[in-house]
Amino acid sequence: MRHLQLIAISGAIGSSVFLSIGKPLTGGPLALLLGVSLWSTVIWGISNCLVEMCTLFPVEGGFIYYATRFLDPSMGFSLGWNYFICQVSLICGEFTSMNVLIAYWAPDLTPAVVIAVGLALLVAVQVFNVRIYGETEFWISILKIFMIFGAFLFTFIVMVGGNPKHDKYGFRFWKDPGPFAGVTGVDAAQNVWRAIQWAAYGIVGPDYISLVAGEVQHPRRVLPKAFNSTIYRILGFYVGGAFFAGLNAPANDPSLLGASGAAKSPYIINMNRLGIPYLPSILTAGLLISLFSSTSSMAFAASRTLYCMGLEGHAPKIVTRTNKHGLPYVCVLVVLALGCLSFMALGSGSATVLSWFINLTAATQMITWIAVAASYIRFRAGMKAQGLTNSFLPARGYFQPWSAWWALFWSPIALIFSGYYFFAPGTFAVADFLFTYMAVFIFVVLCIGWKVRNVIKFQESWFGIEATEMDFKTGIPELEEMTVQAEEDWQNNPQTKLDKVVNRIF
Repeated sequence: MRHLQLIAISGAIGSSVFLSIGKPLTGGPLALLLGVSLWSTVIWGISNCLVEMCTLFPVEGGFIYYATRFLDPSMGFSLGWNYFICQVSLICGEFTSMNVLIAYWAPDLTPAVVIAVGLALLVAVQVFNVRIYGETEFWISILKIFMIFGAFLFTFIVMVGGNPKHDKYGFRFWKDPGPFAGVTGVDAAQNVWRAIQWAAYGIVGPDYISLVAGEVQHPRRVLPKAFNSTIYRILGFYVGGAFFAGLNAPANDPSLLGASGAAKSPYIINMNRLGIPYLPSILTAGLLISLFSSTSSMAFAASRTLYCMGLEGHAPKIVTRTNKHGLPYVCVLVVLALGCLSFMALGSGSATVLSWFINLTAATQMITWIAVAASYIRFRAGMKAQGLTNSFLPARGYFQPWSAWWALFWSPIALIFSGYYFFAPGTFAVADFLFTYMAVFIFVVLCIGWKVRNVIKFQESWFGIEATEMDFKTGIPELEEMTVQAEEDWQNNPQTKLDKVVNRIF
């Protein structure tokens, strides 16, 4: 249980809550808080969808498998590739963020050095030390928790006067330049929308839990608790992060608007403003460890996603090759090779390339949320058509089916209008447009292409899976037997006091 919870936390706390959050903060602290809070409800809705499907069918592949089983095989195929692109773009984005952080200490250091070192370390972890990957991520995740709550505690202490200048600034930045950075009306609404766009990139949902559901030893005991705790991670890390970031720097701070590197972090801006020594460097070092940990998690997820697609015939057969330890080394090498796209920062600059990967990641994640919500709605339609009631489900999500419809309403809107500013006179840029909408084009082309292929081979129809024909039986007897055995093992193995404390926390 502790590993499952902290793997989800490890993926949740990256550079976004400390570094890239400075960009939406330029729209004002209240705009940032409102945008993040609104999108958090969408992610919670996604969690409410997955808890029902994952506890009924705890299988490897998670939401990709559900799209194939309840929506359409072609959707599952294209969703798998979409998620692979998402993880690769996150890897490239994190490598670019590492260069942005290193620039705080060595602004003249070429990005090539940072990215090359990062890739070399990633090879070492993914190829040579993969057996200790899980335990390493567990302890680094604990470090991340201390970092974020330490940042919150720091904010509270310094805002009430606990700083070298004894400046009791409190909510000063909410008053000047104001909650919406001194603007009203349409401009204020645009600031909120920009915060929503950042949240679509920065808020990592319960997808990691879904992907590893098939490897959980006591899935119907552990998974509901893991999914239901999503709301606390969202409130603690993202809504809390948005609130405290807005207390650390004004929206019109010159460093926030014009600086590059770690100097754009609201926390480091405040530390430098108050003349606090050492802490900026300590936070930057902690962020580098956090970023590398997140990158390692994404490389692991990307390589295993590609490997699973190879086993299903959705990727070239060569990617299924493994070494004598079972490591899918071809997949790892492919992911690391694609990580070299980070070297684009040499030509266009780290800040520009980071914004490209943020846009690409946000698009792929919104496609994922659309597919999850649609899969769940079809899942419930299948249950209804076959006379299955809620008692058939091992766990229930909150406010269903309204949670699914809420996510399905907002995700397409956020995706379609994510690049609305491109179409203003004189603002269109080809690179920005491609990185914002390229994922949509790839998803549609893959989906249509795979559909045509399967129809030609008589492997599926044009109209997807009928509700009356959905499979709610395959795997259920085995899962029921496994659940009974797991419960017996749980009851027969008495827990120590430490186990009870860990289980209560996680």
